[in-house]
Amino acid sequence: MSRKSIDIEDYLEDKINSYMKLNKIKTKNKAINDILNIFFENEKFFENFKDLDYKIDRILGIVSLSKNLNEQIYANLGFRENLNPNEDEFLNEFYNNIKKNKYKIFN
Repeated sequence: MSRKSIDIEDYLEDKINSYMKLNKIKTKNKAINDILNIFFENEKFFENFKDLDYKIDRILGIVSLSKNLNEQIYANLGFRENLNPNEDEFLNEFYNNIKKNKYKIFN
């Protein structure tokens, strides 16, 4: 075990003191060692969490883009309100082309 001297900023000092009270630790040395051990044990988790957060942001962006495009298509085509989708010639042709090309959106 090596002995080092470090300067700790005031707000970190307050957090360490809170950690010591919460976990009933008497020495700062023990508290800092516990905090560092917890950090290094969970470092991989934090990396995965950052990657997951990035992927969720990308998915939300794609969903938003898709929603906006759908609204634009709806506005441009001027769909009638009481139209039965099963009787719409263009919509049925669209679905038939998708089925014919074997896209994976239909089971």
